[in-house]
Amino acid sequence: MDAKSIERAYSVFSGFYDLVFGKFFHQSRADAIQLLNIRGGETILEVGVGTGLSLPFYPRNCKVIGIDFCEPMLEKGRQRVRQYQLPHIQLMKMDAMKMTFPDNSFDAVFAAYVITAVPDPHQVISEMIRVCKVGGKIVLLNHFKNINPFISTCEKVISPLTKKLGFQADLDLTTLLNGKPLVVEKKRSVKPLNYWKVVQCTNR
Repeated sequence: MDAKSIERAYSVFSGFYDLVFGKFFHQSRADAIQLLNIRGGETILEVGVGTGLSLPFYPRNCKVIGIDFCEPMLEKGRQRVRQYQLPHIQLMKMDAMKMTFPDNSFDAVFAAYVITAVPDPHQVISEMIRVCKVGGKIVLLNHFKNINPFISTCEKVISPLTKKLGFQADLDLTTLLNGKPLVVEKKRSVKPLNYWKVVQCTNR
């Protein structure tokens, strides 16, 4: 997958993205944000904020910066910020593989349904680690390669097709985190269908 093709795909998806990934996934987003352990006055980064479906779940006593590189998705997100009157939230167009933030900029970093929708997931994770303060939480909400051999084989087979749609179906979580200065604190399957996982890490 390359950045241009992904951006084109999600520009198309922006028109109906909320219908597919809206209320059906609300509870998993809310639960994942709880795992950020946000305290008053902290600054949080959401990577791949998209149309901003998760934004209403953040407490108002923190600052949230959301980034995405797809302008049509971001415009939907800006509409949501205005609709819900969320002055503590700022949205920016930015490539998650080349963030312009200084090191140690954020108290916690969140990425929902995005790590399999980037050209280089390892680079995105490395950037999330770089901009997160030591001791801060990094939370991933995503589908990862299934541990069931039959299902994982099916995921591998269909992955070339799903990449054309803008996401990878067979990303392995262990491989993704291998060698990274992260301690996995919690990992559990979440609804709908328990097909997705929320992973809470501490940045070391």
